[in-house]
Amino acid sequence: MKSILKMAALLLLSTMINTSFAKNFSANVLAPNLVGFTNDVEENRNQWAKFESDLEKMKELGIQSISTNIWWSLVESSDNNFNWSYYKKLSEIIIDKGLKWSPIISFHSCKSNEDDCNIPLPSWVFNKYSAHENINDINDLKFISQSGAVNDEYISFWATEIVATEYKEFIQSFITEFNSKSSSILEIIVSLGPNAELRFPTNNNEVSSSAYSNLAKSSFRSFIKTKYKTIDNVNAAWESNLETIEDIQPPLDSSFYTAEEFKSNYGKDFYDWYNSSLSEHGIIVLTTLIRELNKEDSLFLGKPIGTIIPGSIWSPTKDLNRLNELNAGLIRSSDNFWDNKNPASGYDHIIGTLKDASVLTKFENLNIHLTSIEMTAPKESKVDEEESTNLAFEISKLAKISNLGIMGQNQSANVLGSNIAWDNIWNAVQNANYTGLTIKTMNDISENPLAYDFYKWIIENMKK
Repeated sequence: MKSILKMAALLLLSTMINTSFAKNFSANVLAPNLVGFTNDVEENRNQWAKFESDLEKMKELGIQSISTNIWWSLVESSDNNFNWSYYKKLSEIIIDKGLKWSPIISFHSCKSNEDDCNIPLPSWVFNKYSAHENINDINDLKFISQSGAVNDEYISFWATEIVATEYKEFIQSFITEFNSKSSSILEIIVSLGPNAELRFPTNNNEVSSSAYSNLAKSSFRSFIKTKYKTIDNVNAAWESNLETIEDIQPPLDSSFYTAEEFKSNYGKDFYDWYNSSLSEHGIIVLTTLIRELNKEDSLFLGKPIGTIIPGSIWSPTKDLNRLNELNAGLIRSSDNFWDNKNPASGYDHIIGTLKDASVLTKFENLNIHLTSIEMTAPKESKVDEEESTNLAFEISKLAKISNLGIMGQNQSANVLGSNIAWDNIWNAVQNANYTGLTIKTMNDISENPLAYDFYKWIIENMKK
């Protein structure tokens, strides 16, 4: 019965083929977070054997590259002491199997319930910069929510300028180690936030921004002072009674959300600043990577660079207040998108960040990877240049306008057995001009016949 349903689904997809799609389609898979890192010698041997076996299956499938996370703390366990031995072995195995390598420079921690991953950020970074003149508390290097919850999935974006040298040195070390492998690398992807995505941390248990550290509060006050100049001007705009600039705070009352005060002038200023903080961080890290990779003596000159935008936070429901997207820093309440029938509006700022990085560096080979492609491109959606009501289509449209490449990846391996998920993925490829996919993970494709066949079908049809 399952095989009949599978064939029916493939036949349905075949009726949707559009012969005008791109021929340079890139089919990729994400490798496991770690291979052979257990305390059991036999288990490690088995994991490496399975890794090689799965690579051979991916080669048969038509996969072009294997994407792997390069975890910061695994390489640089102490300041300026780099050990690339694991990733040299990993990349050599991938390349020897006749596949390309797409490394992810992972400046985020690995915290995944799906595969029991727990790889923190390097502890020495916090110790080193806790004594910095602008750091009052070690938690200033972390994100803090309204309730005081501390998040260390990524170094706080308000500390990016402070720790930027660490990002630069790590990138330089990567280039030194892998310059000779540049021809075997398809794309270099950089992590710009939690889960490698350009966003602030989100907490399902709390509706809050991550703007409550001392550094964040100081940045907010500076932003407002620059905009309004005096506290009297602030009070006039916000209809408030603050005495000094120092009285300016991020939202402190739950009514900010329940009474929709995020739509007020104060709320609009807050999320303008919040989104711009994310953008400034993204530009600093991304332009650093682009410039280092494209120096005259670099063999990575012109090599495609990828960034990841989250799709899982978005919802297609038009009557939502979109608080999750606001608190992830992806959109601004000043855009007044509640009156817009398009629930995917508001992403022009975040895509503009990537465009700005491209323009500042004169780099023309920058790609966007949108996650949750299976949820953001329902198959009934069609491309409409005037109104793209689903995120996958809206991001594709904005990428095209900004001269950026557009690729997609799934959110979870749990959907790989779903016909609907694959229909949606194909819809993005066919109708929204996505030129590549990264499916996670390699293990799941290898072990799931339905997923294997669907991906093979897509790959083969993209060659026609």
